[in-house]
Amino acid sequence: MKKTLLENALKDKSLIGVRTSSLDWGESIIGFVTTLEESFFTINEIDEYGAFIGKTTMAIGDVINVEINDRYQKRLKFIHDNNSILKPNNRITIWKEGAELISYFKALIEDEKITTLYFDEDDYVIGVIIKYDEDCIMLKNISIEGDEDGTSCYHISKLIGLRYDGIEEQKIKLLYENRLKFYEI
Repeated sequence: MKKTLLENALKDKSLIGVRTSSLDWGESIIGFVTTLEESFFTINEIDEYGAFIGKTTMAIGDVINVEINDRYQKRLKFIHDNNSILKPNNRITIWKEGAELISYFKALIEDEKITTLYFDEDDYVIGVIIKYDEDCIMLKNISIEGDEDGTSCYHISKLIGLRYDGIEEQKIKLLYENRLKFYEI
């Protein structure tokens, strides 16, 4: 059955995910099958931004799971197909604390920029700033899959920085602006 799935992926040029016995359960190799032999196949891997990152050849017998057309892959295929619009050199990161960031909020609201707000280097939220006052900032949360995820209010004094127009924000914007495509029947 695995070989049939790989044959179909090669024939249809469809994106697939494979997990081998040597990978942790949460990790997959995602890409396009480029060659298929009796006991081995080669997959041209893509990263989370839809860019090709190299080819991997592996034994079909080592594959413990094949995933096709799941929620993540549908979005990743869309990112791959639109990869040329992502501009990695556009990122603006501002490391200032609390109230020192307020002067940037108005333009971010007007431009409806997807923004990453940092509370710590590894503690952040992503979304569109809706409004703010001297104490709090309100954010329409946007998930990494481009879906709206409620509204949150944060204390400005807890912020240590912000980022916008980075490749991650561009990817989320691409998915967000096209989110309805992923729910069509």
